[in-house]
Amino acid sequence: LNSPTCICNGGIKGTINGIPFHKDCLPEPKGDLVQQKNPTCWVETYQGGLSCCHHQNILLDKDQTPPEELLTYHMKFRFYFQPYTEATPTKPASHTNLLRMYYQTEANAGEYDIPKCSSTTPSEDCVHEITAHFQVKDMMRECPLRKDPSCWGNTTGYEGINLIYAGGHCHAPSCISMELYNADTGMLLCSHYPVYGKTHEVFDELGYLALPPCLWGPDTEG
Repeated sequence: LNSPTCICNGGIKGTINGIPFHKDCLPEPKGDLVQQKNPTCWVETYQGGLSCCHHQNILLDKDQTPPEELLTYHMKFRFYFQPYTEATPTKPASHTNLLRMYYQTEANAGEYDIPKCSSTTPSEDCVHEITAHFQVKDMMRECPLRKDPSCWGNTTGYEGINLIYAGGHCHAPSCISMELYNADTGMLLCSHYPVYGKTHEVFDELGYLALPPCLWGPDTEG
């Protein structure tokens, strides 16, 4: 009483290289970085990452100078397609639209820090985990299908979903596994375990890893 009372705290504002720092780390149950007090969520604890790498920013050691030459490269794409056949009264269409669902386990942070283990902790016990809980509706986007690959069109026209493909994303060498569960039943829907390259052959390059996706479909498609 009789003194100022804080009714809202928007956190500490700051910039990196003159660009405003903004992170929207979602609290539980959407994500758990806030509860873990992960440094990536706040400018005063940020250790470095994507927010330091904006356009024309060059990250070097203190004793290095930016090179004058620019790296120019070309990319080649090859697209495979099948002709589309419309549905008839007796036969369904040859293809159905595949809707994209996207969610970050780090819940809007885009990145996160893996805390260092205590020097007394055995290396096999130094495993950091993050978890997110989300629903299909969290990934639905009501917008024209041809405007954006993440659009769903009219979202009221769906009664459920059929999973076709699930591809997690993580970076070596810290990636051990990723799992997707049905929270209502506890059923494991998908698990990712990186496959490390062992040779210099294509798709088996030494020092790189592959993340085989989870695929679903009818028996007729194998």
